[in-house]
Amino acid sequence: MVQSGSGFGLTLETAESLGIFSYIVREEIQGNEAAQFDVFSLLADEYLQTDISGYVQNKATGLKEYFEPLAELIKARKFRWEVYERKDEQVRMFGDCAVVVGTLDLKGSGARPTSQHTWVADPNATFSGTLHFTHVYINRNGKWLLAGLHNQLPPAPPPINNQ
Repeated sequence: MVQSGSGFGLTLETAESLGIFSYIVREEIQGNEAAQFDVFSLLADEYLQTDISGYVQNKATGLKEYFEPLAELIKARKFRWEVYERKDEQVRMFGDCAVVVGTLDLKGSGARPTSQHTWVADPNATFSGTLHFTHVYINRNGKWLLAGLHNQLPPAPPPINNQ
């Protein structure tokens, strides 16, 4: 979670607002059906996301191709996140805009991403790794909305020179 004492002018109230999207995703990931929410309302109308392949999705496409298929697999108990932990977060505030960067440790089983940038059930599939992420939030009428998301795999380490 973002800490209010990070020195970037971030208040605890703002940190909690920015962290709500992660909280809701975590509740969904854990299969907490009691967590009633509307992800659509947490995203700015202009929302864009870039996945680890460089594929860009707008709000409607991202929900249809990525979030909804994964949410259905979670609800059907065909997929589960074993680890979903944000770390090393840094926040920069620019008036009504906030940029959050960090790393995300992931481990999941029961589904796999496809070349069409969606998810399908696969009882034999498992994956784990760490992503670097950038989230861009905007404040509209006192409500923080996620406007942009970019995920990237860390670069491969350089080859070892044995000369």
